[in-house]
Amino acid sequence: MSQSQPEPQKTLLEDLSTLTGKAFKELDATRCELQEKERRLTNIANESMEKIKELSTINHDLQDKVGFLLDISASLNKKNDELIRSNLELEKQKFHYDQMTRDLKSKLDTVLSKEKELSMQRDFLAKQVDEKTQDLINAEKFTVIGELAARLAHDLRNPLSVVKNTMDIMRAKPNMRIEEKLPHFGRFDRAIQRMTHQIDDVLNFVKRSELLLQQTSLLSMVDSAISNTLLPPEVLILKPHTDIAINCDSRKLEAVFSNLISNAVQAMDDKGEIKIRVMDLGYNIQIEFEDTGPGIPLEIQSKIFDPLFTTKQTGTGLGLSICKNIVEQHGGTLTVKSPPTVFTVRLPKNIAPKYNLDGNYTL
Repeated sequence: MSQSQPEPQKTLLEDLSTLTGKAFKELDATRCELQEKERRLTNIANESMEKIKELSTINHDLQDKVGFLLDISASLNKKNDELIRSNLELEKQKFHYDQMTRDLKSKLDTVLSKEKELSMQRDFLAKQVDEKTQDLINAEKFTVIGELAARLAHDLRNPLSVVKNTMDIMRAKPNMRIEEKLPHFGRFDRAIQRMTHQIDDVLNFVKRSELLLQQTSLLSMVDSAISNTLLPPEVLILKPHTDIAINCDSRKLEAVFSNLISNAVQAMDDKGEIKIRVMDLGYNIQIEFEDTGPGIPLEIQSKIFDPLFTTKQTGTGLGLSICKNIVEQHGGTLTVKSPPTVFTVRLPKNIAPKYNLDGNYTL
């Protein structure tokens, strides 16, 4: 037979059981709370580790950047030192250049002063040169005039002597028959023609007249020049067959052609052959006069067109100079080469009129 426990003990056990259950619940709740805190701490720890890693990475980056900045700073300090040294050098150069500038300015002032002085001297010398040049030109003019007058006087003296001697002979024989007078009249005529020729040469040289331009046949001018030239029997002229019309002063060009033919006749001692050639060069024409004479010495070829130059015993030495002037007045050229002697006239077919302001040729 069991015995029932006393009532107070039962109550104690129930209280203990209740306390124990409550304690278990509290412990379980505490355990859960601790687990939750552990989980949170774990999360916090994990997050902290991530942050630490991130901060560590940032720290490394910052260290690299700080190192780069330190390198840049060191480089800048070095550059700054170099700039300071360069600045000092520039200051020295600036001082040197300032000194040079002051010296140059002083020298420039001296040069300007000298230049002004030289300018005044130059103007004075230029004035003197102009005066001396004008004196020389005047002296040259008078020299040429003197030479021309002397040449003309010399060339006129011979025909005047012929006239005087012939007159003396005719005075000494007042009853001379007409057939006896005819040779003397011939001498008069030849002397007058010679004097007229000399005077005409001088007039043609000292005065240029205006060109009277018109279309003219070249062959007609050659034929006219030949017909107006006294040709010895033993001189043969080979004329061109080509005819060209050109705008020219036919009277003046005929005189040129006649003079060239006469010179060729004299060069051949009145015996030989003269070839006249004509070439059409498009806008220009070329006429050549070639003779079979002995030729012109090389040392005088450059002088034969000079006024007053002549190798003849008689003559003014103006013929070729006048020919050259006429050809150049037409816008052409007159040249010579030898041997064989060939005078070449080159002319434009159609030239514009060219006039002198006063028509006078200045010596």
